Amino acid sequence: MTQAVVERPDEFAAVLESVVIQGDLARLQPEERVSYYRSVCESLGLNPLTKPFEYLMLNNRLTLYARKDATDQLRASRGISVEISAREFLQDAGLYVVTAKAVGKDGRTDESVGAVNVKGLQGENLANALMKAETKAKRRVTLSVAGLGWLDETEVVSVPDARPVTVDPETGEVVDPAQARPRPPVAERGGRVNWSAFWAEAKRLGFDQRSVHGLAGTSSLAHLDQAAIEDLLNLMRDKAEQVAASTAPQGDER
Repeated sequence: MTQAVVERPDEFAAVLESVVIQGDLARLQPEERVSYYRSVCESLGLNPLTKPFEYLMLNNRLTLYARKDATDQLRASRGISVEISAREFLQDAGLYVVTAKAVGKDGRTDESVGAVNVKGLQGENLANALMKAETKAKRRVTLSVAGLGWLDETEVVSVPDARPVTVDPETGEVVDPAQARPRPPVAERGGRVNWSAFWAEAKRLGFDQRSVHGLAGTSSLAHLDQAAIEDLLNLMRDKAEQVAASTAPQGDER
């Protein structure tokens, strides 16, 4: 997150230094978050009114991730051209993998991949997943060739423990403070399962108790160990990503 905070005016120096040192936007005052957000947009030539970034909690720290508006504006302002260089179905893994190549106006090149789980998908759901893989690859390579290390919004759903946080763009206040609270780990010391954390994560992913039991193929989870619970969570995240891919509108990423 430090890539975008270099060479800024002195009026923002104290705020930006605090972010670099702490690595957590939650520790800033609301008005400082507003200043930081605007200074990042200005340094990258992005229009803050289009909300090119949103907030999320990752590793119990409040940070930014890039939306479609960010990558669209970066390509336009920096003369970045993107093309698909490879497409591949990994049948055994149930994955569809797309490789995108980007070229900047300075001649710099980069490549990134976008992968989605397509196992069991058919029809429109499969079509949406294929488009999402291309979208993910194009947005990831745009951020990469621009020298930025943020997550793209297409990746947020599939990242364990990452959750979006709503922040008022005018005041910098966290709209729902519960979103920004640190989340307890699913695994506790000694290999025990933190069931409160597990069910909170299941709810975030859109699963109730009945659907979790159905996915696990059992009427009770009590006999499952930590490794089995982590596998179940990963399966739930894959399912949630498939649902997101099948329902999200696909924009033109050319």
